[in-house]
Amino acid sequence: MSAFPIEVLVPLVYFGSRGVGFVTKLVKNRRLLRAWQSAAGASGLQVVGTSILGPRLTARAGSVAVTIDGQGQKGRNTRVDVRFPVPSDVQPVILRRRTHARRAGEIEIGDASFDEAFAVKGPLGQVLSLLDAETRRQLIFAHAESRVEISAGAFRATQVNEESLPRILPRLLHIGWRFAQPADVPRRLAGNVKADPEAGVRLQNLLFLIRELPAAPETREALRTACADASPEIRLQAAKGLGAAGRDVLLDLAGSRVDDAVRAEAVSVLDRELSFERTKAILDDALDRYHPKTARACLEALGKSGDAAAVDELGKVLALEHNEVAVAAAQALGATGSPAAEPALLLALQREEEDLRVAAASALGRVGTAAAVLPLAEVAGGSWLDRELHRAARQAIADIQSRLSGASPGQLSLTATEAGQLSLAQAEAGQLSLAAGPAGQLSMAQGESEPPQKARDGPAVRPS
Repeated sequence: MSAFPIEVLVPLVYFGSRGVGFVTKLVKNRRLLRAWQSAAGASGLQVVGTSILGPRLTARAGSVAVTIDGQGQKGRNTRVDVRFPVPSDVQPVILRRRTHARRAGEIEIGDASFDEAFAVKGPLGQVLSLLDAETRRQLIFAHAESRVEISAGAFRATQVNEESLPRILPRLLHIGWRFAQPADVPRRLAGNVKADPEAGVRLQNLLFLIRELPAAPETREALRTACADASPEIRLQAAKGLGAAGRDVLLDLAGSRVDDAVRAEAVSVLDRELSFERTKAILDDALDRYHPKTARACLEALGKSGDAAAVDELGKVLALEHNEVAVAAAQALGATGSPAAEPALLLALQREEEDLRVAAASALGRVGTAAAVLPLAEVAGGSWLDRELHRAARQAIADIQSRLSGASPGQLSLTATEAGQLSLAQAEAGQLSLAAGPAGQLSMAQGESEPPQKARDGPAVRPS
């Protein structure tokens, strides 16, 4: 029969029966220490010190130091501290259990379950490089069995049950070892891009490499790897990062039936590198599948080309039933800079949809001729309740005036009256003009050879 330890005998000698409760506690603490020692040994830790008062156990594994302590029946308040070295010039990572909505400065890893469980702060590259798939898995497991946090070079798990310590301790050590390793951030990030099972994590790591380490050889390696990723968004970002070397990937994405936003960005990046025929084919498919973002990108590309075939195609799309694509077509027609776009825009100006009429008016300001001034003036005069349309029509008239000023004799030109109003006049008398009437209204009037009454009786449009 083993002798009682001195820690047990001293209270019995000095306090008699009053020390029974204390002795009972010491006995429980001794049992806890034995359980902790067993868990530490199984985890590869070397125990360097114990104390039955508390109780407390300290252990080490290389540069990682572990302290286990706690009080309470059956060790329900056991706490485990894992300390790992942090270079003095590196800002420490802070990780806590999430108890609130995301706040400024908190990092989104790209793993939904992890991001919902933890709030993380620290240098972005370091955080992304440390929190690989295995480390996140260990943290999630520890989170389910205890309350965990990381700060100032220490990982702490509290509210650990005695029964769960043998399961949690190896996981805590893995996290400590991971954080204690020298940080080769580019290499770790490239490894995450290649192997992480979460597409969101792969994307975040890739974007950091592109943005912060564009010249690193690890970034080039990651870009080539990511061009074959299962995620269209990752392939898109990789192709953009590779420049000319990623063109084939962009062409494939633009013509594929993947996410609308990805297709649209691929088209926008390729822009005028796409032939008219290919742009039209992508546009037709986008309209069939109702991919409005892709359709808009195609329309913008056609608008930049400005050739006759593009203007004709844009006019056809503009004639479609109203939707955001028709608005985009009107805007693209304005971008062509071609007067051939005017007829389609004048028709759109008479449609009922206000946002389409605004887009058509603005586009006419860029490509319209003198023939567009009267329809625009009529719209301006009849749109007092729609201030946006009213302003767009008036601005379009001003833009046309500016573009046509200085016309040679005998040509239509826009001039300003003394009252500051716009007029459409001929250089020779007797021709039609758009002038300010007596009441400050815009009206169609004849030149000096026509009777004044006829000019006043002409169709009037209220100005601004």
